[in-house]
Order: sequence, then C-alpha cells, then structure tokens
Amino acid sequence: MRRFRCDAIPEPGERTLLDAEVSHHLLLVTRVPRGHQVELFDGDGRSAVATLVDVEAARAVVEVDRLQQHQVDAPLRLLAAVTKGPRFETALRMAVELGATEVVPVLAARSVARGDRKARWLRVIEGASQQSGRAVCPVLRPLTLFADVVAEPSPGLRWVCLPGAAAVPGTLGAASVLVGPEGGWTDAEADHARLAGWQAAGLGPHVLRAETAVAAALARVRCEGAARS
Repeated sequence: MRRFRCDAIPEPGERTLLDAEVSHHLLLVTRVPRGHQVELFDGDGRSAVATLVDVEAARAVVEVDRLQQHQVDAPLRLLAAVTKGPRFETALRMAVELGATEVVPVLAARSVARGDRKARWLRVIEGASQQSGRAVCPVLRPLTLFADVVAEPSPGLRWVCLPGAAAVPGTLGAASVLVGPEGGWTDAEADHARLAGWQAAGLGPHVLRAETAVAAALARVRCEGAARS
C-alpha cells in the first residue's frame, strides 16, 4: 500500500484534501486510481488507511477508513558529524530506517562540509520515513558544535564511536550515539567526549566510511540490546 504524508489526519469517515505536492505524487507519479486505499501518516505518530474518493483542482480527496496503532520506540539519538552532501544524506536515510528518533548534525574539527542544509536534510528524513513505514519522523535538530553536543544531558547509553575501541553492549532503552566525520574525531575531541561521560565504542576491525559507521553503530546499539533482552 502506498504511503503519503498528510499534515492533519481526520477521524474515520471524514475527508481531507491533500496538499499540491503530495497530490501530484499520488495522482501523477504513482497513479493511484480512485477507489484504492493508501496509507496516510503525519510524522507525529498518527497514521490511517484511507481511500482516494475524488480529485478537486488537481488535489486528491481521501476519506479515512481507519486509524492505525504503532509501537512507540525508545529514544535513539544520532549525533553525526556533518560530511559531504550525498554522504550525509545517505547517513540520514540509514538512520531513519534503523530507528533513530532524533538527529543532531554536528560540526566537528574535521568536518569538510560546514554548511547547515536543514531544509534539504528535513526533506530527506521525511522521504525516508515515508519509504520505511515510520509513523513518527525523527526530529532534526540545528547544526551544533561538538563541544556543545557532548555537554548536553543525554539519558541512557552514550557511545562515542572510536576506531580500535572495544565493542560494548547495546540497549533497547534510551541511547545516544556520536559518529565522527571523514577522518574521524581528533584526539582532543575523543578525550573531551570520554571526560564528559561518553563511552568509547568500537564498530569492528575495519575502517568504515562515516555513513557506514552511522548504520553500523545504530544497528549494533539495537541488535546488541535485543540479544541481551
């Protein structure tokens, strides 16, 4: 069943008019015919099955058939150093697919890409949420300096990913994961994180790309946590 973003999902039996961009995708790109069902989600945890019933001024009219229930995930924060555009966007998509509930772009000493592309990053997150079946879109925080990130309170498990560090157990509870840029964290940054209470965590014997490290770290947090439960 095709999924589409809807800013406000009405109650069952009620109708709503989808916005122009979503309607274009529904009607002209995926070519959903009238009478067929689609899934709507608002990105805040509410979703529904609805039927395309009409078209008004090139905008889709849908009627909600039933609301859906979704499991609430434990907080999983990704704090990722900004990398070059396509690589960071790949990291964002992987983070959404692997259950991140919050993403904080981090400006690190070795960050090559230093611009804040929040509007673009938000579109990537929303698109990945739609594709992966997420009912809640991860929250995207503003670009933040490394020193400020490590000083923020982060309940639960806190990992700073460092090559050569030992593998440590994950969790199904609240977790925050710091992943470095191309070239990794500087020694000063690594020391700063450890002194602030972050636990050094290794991701295996090989050197990983920054975007691969994001996927490996988030998967290890939850897979290790599931194995221990």
